[in-house]
Amino acid sequence: MQIQVFFRYLFLFLSPFGLTLTGILGYFFGDWNLCLSCIISLLGIISTWGILNQRKTIESQTKSSDPVSPAKKRDELVQSLFALEKFKEELISFNDPDRISVTISQFLEKKIPAKFVQVYTWDENEGMFRPRPLPQAGSLQRFPSIPIFDPFLLWLSEREGIHIKENFILEFTPSHQKISKQAIKFFETTDSELVATLAIKSSLVGFILLGERTDGKKYDITEIEIILEILSVSLMSISNSMIYQQLVNLTENLEAKVRERTRELEEAQAHLVQSEKMASLGVMVAGIAHEINTPAAVINGAADNLDTNLVYIFSHLGDVSTLIQNPDFRTMYVDLLFSFVKEDPAGKIDPRDKFKLKKETKLKLIEDGIGENDAIDLSTFLIDHQIIHMQEELVRIWKAGGKEIFEMLKNTLSLHRNIKNIKYSIRNIVRIVKALKHYSHLGQASYEMADLVESLENTLVIMQNQIKQGVEIEREYSPIPQVKCNVDELNQVWTNLITNSLHAMKKTEKPVLKIFTRCIGEDYVLLGFEDNGMGISQEIKDKIWDPFFTTKDQGEGSGLGLGIVKGIIEKHKGRIEMESSPGKTRFLVYLPLDGPGDVPNIPKEVIREIRG
Repeated sequence: MQIQVFFRYLFLFLSPFGLTLTGILGYFFGDWNLCLSCIISLLGIISTWGILNQRKTIESQTKSSDPVSPAKKRDELVQSLFALEKFKEELISFNDPDRISVTISQFLEKKIPAKFVQVYTWDENEGMFRPRPLPQAGSLQRFPSIPIFDPFLLWLSEREGIHIKENFILEFTPSHQKISKQAIKFFETTDSELVATLAIKSSLVGFILLGERTDGKKYDITEIEIILEILSVSLMSISNSMIYQQLVNLTENLEAKVRERTRELEEAQAHLVQSEKMASLGVMVAGIAHEINTPAAVINGAADNLDTNLVYIFSHLGDVSTLIQNPDFRTMYVDLLFSFVKEDPAGKIDPRDKFKLKKETKLKLIEDGIGENDAIDLSTFLIDHQIIHMQEELVRIWKAGGKEIFEMLKNTLSLHRNIKNIKYSIRNIVRIVKALKHYSHLGQASYEMADLVESLENTLVIMQNQIKQGVEIEREYSPIPQVKCNVDELNQVWTNLITNSLHAMKKTEKPVLKIFTRCIGEDYVLLGFEDNGMGISQEIKDKIWDPFFTTKDQGEGSGLGLGIVKGIIEKHKGRIEMESSPGKTRFLVYLPLDGPGDVPNIPKEVIREIRG
């Protein structure tokens, strides 16, 4: 018994061989519990050894299957980051858009197996997006210049990022489906597969085109990540280079003027006016595309409607025989058409009365024996087209020719309405372009007779994107004669005064800007700008004309605005006054009709006496 106890506690802590011997001795001494404990312990040791050995084998196989060591991966990553950083430094140091574009193309061609990489940027002189650098004469067809009004480019300006041709073919989203035709046409024209936009606040500066991959594969997340890594620095570099080129051009123009003219204060002031105007145009140009996009969309919709109307008319030419054979019927039909085309102002219907008139007309038509559904269609047609005085003729045509003739009439009138909408939209586009042309005419330095009301309206058109929704513009234009002036400089005056008014009304619940004109005596005109903003406090009223003084937040204004305004008005031998109280501020501009010349500055007392 003592031997059993001795061996039981001694061999529990020995090696596997000891456990084996302990089990044998337990068997001879008849201690079955000791034998069972030794067997279980041996099995556990054997299982543990097998697991550890298998794990070691897997680790050795994994290491042998990965030929690239961590050190090599780290070196490749460092080299890649170094190349990217070097690329960014080079890009920022360049001022030439062509050189920047070449650097971008070369970098992407090394990283992405594309057949070509082409950078496009906005060219203000051509008014189009053109490839950079300009290809040789034989390559112009492959990389053509693209107008700003291209539907796909307008779509891209509102959706910054990277877009692949395949997504438009598959109509990946409703947004892709809407523009798929124009997008596919764009990609086919440029022979590209991917476009990356270079845009600032929905204003497209340029874009990068990539052709098909040389290996025939599709673009995946790896290539997109490479492009995204350089997109922001590319945009910044191209934008800076374009601004630099503009500044270089302005500097050259200024040097030419300085060589030709004296270094008087007027020339320095004229340069400030142009610089201020360029700064204003920089803010406005972003909204011009949106302003033109609206009438362009109307033209597009009207063209689709015209197509539908013509298809209907051509497919129902047989119905016209009924009109030709019956002279009375033909006369009524033509009278209805001309009644619609004439647009008699006396026949205009107040929108508030339309619902009531439709109901009354429908009841009369039902009394004339026309079904309720048809009466609804006829009454709606009469009221919407404002030809209610032709009700009897329309009923006779309906009864004689049926619904087919009525549908023919509707489609015929729709032709005229769609053509009218197209003409109206084209006039809007011409108005915007004409206003921009007059507003940005920097070369005008002479004094000529000008219509100041037209000048005000052109400025409002250009600033339409800055005039926020909810700002009401009240015009009180009294007839005034033309004024001999430098209208380009006066455009800057109107821009600054309107901008200040809009800024003052930021927190006004119902902002109203009133612009008015009137004659002052026989020799002067008055142009006024009145807003219902916060007003100007008494403490700073005398400081607002000082150069560099501003109440705007940092980055919103340089403080040159009102200083330039006062200088321009005084150069025209006029006067500007300001009246302000909480909730009402007025800027009053007085100008002589005959221009500066030998006209003395108008005395303040005379203004008060004439105004009363």
